[in-house]
Amino acid sequence: MKSITTFLFCFTTLLCSGEHSRFLHDDWSTHQPVLFAAANTTKGPIIEFGCGYGSTDMLHEICAKEGRLLISLDDHSDWLNRFATKYKDTPWHRFVHVPGKNYHQPEDPSHWICFLDTFEPLQSIEFDVCFIDQAPWLARYETVKRVKDKALFVIVHDVDYFARNHIFGSTIRPIQNRTPGIFDFSDLFRSFQVYFPHSPWPGDTGPPTLIASNRTSTLPAVDYTRPIVINDP
Repeated sequence: MKSITTFLFCFTTLLCSGEHSRFLHDDWSTHQPVLFAAANTTKGPIIEFGCGYGSTDMLHEICAKEGRLLISLDDHSDWLNRFATKYKDTPWHRFVHVPGKNYHQPEDPSHWICFLDTFEPLQSIEFDVCFIDQAPWLARYETVKRVKDKALFVIVHDVDYFARNHIFGSTIRPIQNRTPGIFDFSDLFRSFQVYFPHSPWPGDTGPPTLIASNRTSTLPAVDYTRPIVINDP
């Protein structure tokens, strides 16, 4: 989810010769190390559901190295245009607005369901990474159902919400007193791992991030202790 605060703190302050660590994150960007690992261990197309400062800029720079296809989707046109305007001259980075958002019923995922069932790239392109972080909550679930057997790696932010609310997955040990819980997502995925950020957590639940696959049993190694560093293309 997106932060409206202007208080951003650095994920790392490391500066290396020829390399730059310049990706900022806030309380809503605990997915960054997981997404970084998945993007850097693959070479194929990436799609993100929901734009954000914790994902879109980082994915853009990773994909810029080889001009990898990157599709960024959002149902909030003003938010989407922040990035579409910034990267308007990069043809390999596509920005797609999802129409039909019901502002009177913000938790209604109907417009996402319609979009997911008609968006041609989801049928014709095999994505290596699918990052799911859009609103509302049930739109994430509808997206997971449609990409779980197609994308190589599926990454879902705030994944505890779905297990706690019996939407998908289950809770083996709940999150308590800012201590990581244990979750099972074998109802949808053959291989999965849930990552929590290091303490102190920015939020009461972490929040945790799921990386999962039905196409491979080998998941990328994720290290929250290492800085996120991108070589300039």
